Amino acid sequence: MNKIATRAPDPQPDFALELARSTARGLFDKEWNGFVAMEHEPDDDEDEDDDVIANLPDDVVRPPSKRSWEAPETPLAKTMSEAEIAAAISSGCDPWAQSRTGQGRMLRTGDPPASLIATALGLSVIVDSDDHLRSLFVPGHVTNLICPAACLWGLAQILPGAAKQWKSHLLLPKTADLHRYVQDEDETGRPKSRMRKRGMWGARIERSLAQGASVLIVTTDPGQLDETMNALVSRRVTWPGITPQIIVETLRLTHSATEHLSEADILKRLPDEHSLRLFEPAQIDAAFAAPTTLQVADRLAGIARKLTRPVPGVTLENLHGLGDVRRSLDRMLNDLQLWRGGDLSWSDVASSAVFHGPPGTGKTTMARAFAGSAGLPIIETSYSDCQKHGHQGDMLAALDQAFAEAKKVAPAVLFIDELDSFSQRDARPHNADYLRGVVNGLLEQINRAKDIGGLVLFGATNYLDTVDPAVIRSGRFDLKLHVPYPDKTGLTEILTAKLGREAAGGIDTGAIADRLIGLSGADAEAVARDALGRARAEGVPVNQKHLEVAADQIAPPLDDDTLWRAAIHEAGHVIVMMRLGWPIPDRVCLTPNGGQVESAPVKSLTPRTAQQRLQVLLAGRAAEICVFGDPSSGAGAGEHSDLAKATSLALAIERHWGFGGSGLLWDGLSAADIWRAPADIRERAEAHLRAAQDEAKVTLRANRNVLEALAERLLRVRDMSWRDIELLEQDIMASNDDVPAIESASDGQNTCLES
Repeated sequence: MNKIATRAPDPQPDFALELARSTARGLFDKEWNGFVAMEHEPDDDEDEDDDVIANLPDDVVRPPSKRSWEAPETPLAKTMSEAEIAAAISSGCDPWAQSRTGQGRMLRTGDPPASLIATALGLSVIVDSDDHLRSLFVPGHVTNLICPAACLWGLAQILPGAAKQWKSHLLLPKTADLHRYVQDEDETGRPKSRMRKRGMWGARIERSLAQGASVLIVTTDPGQLDETMNALVSRRVTWPGITPQIIVETLRLTHSATEHLSEADILKRLPDEHSLRLFEPAQIDAAFAAPTTLQVADRLAGIARKLTRPVPGVTLENLHGLGDVRRSLDRMLNDLQLWRGGDLSWSDVASSAVFHGPPGTGKTTMARAFAGSAGLPIIETSYSDCQKHGHQGDMLAALDQAFAEAKKVAPAVLFIDELDSFSQRDARPHNADYLRGVVNGLLEQINRAKDIGGLVLFGATNYLDTVDPAVIRSGRFDLKLHVPYPDKTGLTEILTAKLGREAAGGIDTGAIADRLIGLSGADAEAVARDALGRARAEGVPVNQKHLEVAADQIAPPLDDDTLWRAAIHEAGHVIVMMRLGWPIPDRVCLTPNGGQVESAPVKSLTPRTAQQRLQVLLAGRAAEICVFGDPSSGAGAGEHSDLAKATSLALAIERHWGFGGSGLLWDGLSAADIWRAPADIRERAEAHLRAAQDEAKVTLRANRNVLEALAERLLRVRDMSWRDIELLEQDIMASNDDVPAIESASDGQNTCLES
């Protein structure tokens, strides 16, 4: 004889859950048309129970019906053995939800939608104790419920009935009044329009408080309340959205004739809490159309798989040559893991950074790799992505949508590219008003997103100095991570990884890396791809010749004379910097375009250090004159060249900073404006440049041996760090006591030079 199962899987309800169930059951006493039943705030001359039915076609709208909650029946499972129960569950049936007659229950015409039932059950978060329930109705008490945007419509529908239910539970007099204000779900559009809506909303709340009512304000985040409204909030509660337990309780009301469920089996099939937060009401309602509790759970799991954003396949381990940036990202990852484990408050997590540096250095890939290493999805947007939607209102709406999606799926990474296009609001372009509104919209979104737990914010720009300072200040983007072109070691690692370590074993990737110094990691990958393609076309393993030919396409080799002149030029910059007492530069290298010196940017200048900076800028040209008798065109090749920077600096001495003989009047002259400047200004600027070049030549002639020794080493190794320069200087001093020492000091000024 089979043993009859008598287990009862349902836990004893607590205060909040029992009240939430009662509120949800109350929905079954209302009239629903099966599709849409829209509530609105009643005017003084309207009946509070009136419904406004959406204007749907006659063949869609069903006649409303009204039906009270039905008493539960005895579960079929109580007449079954454990084996029979297991077999039923395996087939997708729930014998605990079925009655002894074998009948289950499903939502029927006239029942409230499952999404509204789930929303009503979720209200338990604000009535989790008798004290909190009573505080809702204290005159002047303001409660702010923070909830996902997808729940706003449902809350607007059920709050009137829920308030009645709560008043009935507390046996409050009819005069006790809770005024409900649900944020407009459409928070897009022009800033002025949003401000006008919020102003009207605030005026209504003030009127309610003046009438002695208590107020419940529903928003998607605290940032939608201004300072005045936030100061009024007595209690703020965050509702995370639909949870597995809410789904179970909803099924108890919609699919159980007994109020019992195979709860453990349902929970095993349901998606996790994070995935359920992504659901829209229509998706919940579609899943609940399944006939049994277990089939509903299976449908929800299937929808969740389609909703879940994939985690990027690339990780930080796949990237090479990141240097200090990698260490900063590793610290961010560590903080994130501590927060996930409950060991660190989100306010203490390093959760934002802006990547800045030249094009092609992998800033976008870095953001994706961080997301991959953290196991998080990434939402990407950019200035151009938003702008393509149309006028300012459309652009701001697109920007809002990116932030809203990121907040919805958090923990996640939000990446904003082209931050330099959000240029400074005090600039004077023809579209200044447009940019001001766009930048203000971005600032508003960042401010509202920074407190979202698990939302990591990354930005990227090629030109950090053109971004509005308010956008990248600490508190919005805490870390400023400079992403330079990779050094020789980084380029070698990139080539090796792209070719495959086995294939790269017999190839001198270092020699190819020498030719690519000064180019991006993307260029190195392109060379490797080209070489592999050439090898495949020939049907042979990739070899040195394939790489050399591929490198020729991207970085044609310079002749020996040009390389030697470039080495002298860059060594000249380094010698003058060190002779003036500036710190040793971080890096000096030869590139396919000549060479460059990398060091920290100058923060502030005095009349003395401005003149020193002119010497440093013109030191490369001066070195060529000292060694070869004349300069090359390299010092003036383009708007970012040494001569262009020196010209702008000389003009700034006269017309920006009041360091010269032109007085204190300010104007915006730069190198591009020099020939429109008055003749006396041009003469003064020219005098500054001539004097600085002459001083640099004096310094370099006195250090000719060191200049050539540094140039020879640079020509041989192509890429030198500050430590390499320091060791070379020590070797020269040790081998030749007649060579004058190159002084250096840690408190000098640095510069960034490129030739």
